[in-house]
Amino acid sequence: MAMVILLLVFVTVVIFHHWWRNRNAILTNWPMLGMLPGLMYNTPRLHEFMTELMTKSGGAFEFKGPLFSGMDFILTSHPSNLQHMYTTKFSNYPKGEEFREVLDLIGDGILNVDSELWRLQRKMFQLWTRTHANFDSFVATTLHRKVVDYLIPFLNHASDTKIEVDIQDTLQRMITFDNAILFIFGLDLTAYSFKSPKHEYQKAFNDMQEAAIHRHIVPKCLWKLQRWLNIGIERRVSIANQIFDEFIYQCISLKREQIMSQSKNHDLGLLSIYMKEKEKPYSDKFLRDVAFSFLAAARDTLNVGLCWFFWFVATHPNIETKIINEMKEKLGTNYNNLDYDYYKSEEVMSKLVYLQATIYETFRLYPSVPFNHRTSTKEDVFPSGQRVKANQMVLTCAYATGRMEEVWGKDCLEFKPERWISEKGEFVFVPSHKFPAFHVGPRTCLGKDMALVQMKVMALTLLKNYRFHVVEGHHVCPRISATISMKYGLKIRVSKRS
Repeated sequence: MAMVILLLVFVTVVIFHHWWRNRNAILTNWPMLGMLPGLMYNTPRLHEFMTELMTKSGGAFEFKGPLFSGMDFILTSHPSNLQHMYTTKFSNYPKGEEFREVLDLIGDGILNVDSELWRLQRKMFQLWTRTHANFDSFVATTLHRKVVDYLIPFLNHASDTKIEVDIQDTLQRMITFDNAILFIFGLDLTAYSFKSPKHEYQKAFNDMQEAAIHRHIVPKCLWKLQRWLNIGIERRVSIANQIFDEFIYQCISLKREQIMSQSKNHDLGLLSIYMKEKEKPYSDKFLRDVAFSFLAAARDTLNVGLCWFFWFVATHPNIETKIINEMKEKLGTNYNNLDYDYYKSEEVMSKLVYLQATIYETFRLYPSVPFNHRTSTKEDVFPSGQRVKANQMVLTCAYATGRMEEVWGKDCLEFKPERWISEKGEFVFVPSHKFPAFHVGPRTCLGKDMALVQMKVMALTLLKNYRFHVVEGHHVCPRISATISMKYGLKIRVSKRS
């Protein structure tokens, strides 16, 4: 018994001594355990924690994982490092096998591959957009119909009955998920029936996204053990994967039938260009992987952006007033008689500078994808001076980049659309390595322009008709997931604008 007490005392003294020696360190590096305890402790506030690390370290920090865990990585948010990685030394920082293993649920989709597979999917997207000039009109018409037929009546009812609405869940159920499927498959989901309710497929997709962050935080051996034993989050992800694949493969089957029958709109949807390939037909598994990546990008960019946008507008009435005044001033007599074809045009959108500034300011503080992951192929040195080993994982933090005082000034934590507008009233261009919300360099988001136009249209439609009021006491914070949606949704009350 005495030996046990002595051992406990010894361990306590060693731990206290190590803590005392490292009490001024940015993050304590414990014997055997590395910095993992600090990371695990701060996981519930991961985005803020990473931002603090970046602020204290000057934008680049080397994380030490537990002994033999393979979790050592560099975290950076400094714009010069982002430009170096994603543009100057692009070939030295591929996704890498480690990334593919962590995100094996994505398979061979564009978000998860390098080299030829990445170039192929990028080329196919660009070819498709050039040869389907009428697709934007098709998406616009269908989106407009969904807003008019489903969202507007729902919000009118919410306003009349004064009920609380989770606008994040509402947009996802009624608009953004369906719109993403339309973009990828050219299928209007309201015209088909599926084995399970649509919300189950959406939940399954969310569960798979959460697993991506989980696998980055815990040692590889642990999540692999969970997967082998089929327990914990890995069991949930396995079930989610089966549910979601059921949906995706049915969509692929429906699209094939549509193409075979040459039915109306059979050539619409990104996957149509793959399915019409005769010389080298693509497998359903590959089509599933392509669809998964583009669904993540198309659905989440719009849904995440809209929710944070409406939260900021609802909590900053002065900004809401400026947007409405700009609409009335720039759209003139058309303001009261807007139709979709009119205000989706580039000419009209370019007039609404303050609206665009508000959207960009939203993405500055809440980029849809807060982290990105690369692996170096050769040794390197960042412009910030940080040494990078060969085959070392590097995490870039767009969330922290948007909060850097060095880039955005002392008011970097304030929501201030005016920072995007020049003294002449023109929109201010900021290079992507300082504003990485849509990524940087050759892998810049392919659907950026489409997402921004859809956001503007949705913002105009809803703000013209309604005021949003955040429910008193509702806690708003980001979800710890691959995309930065709201953890508890966005509970609002709706009132009609007179």
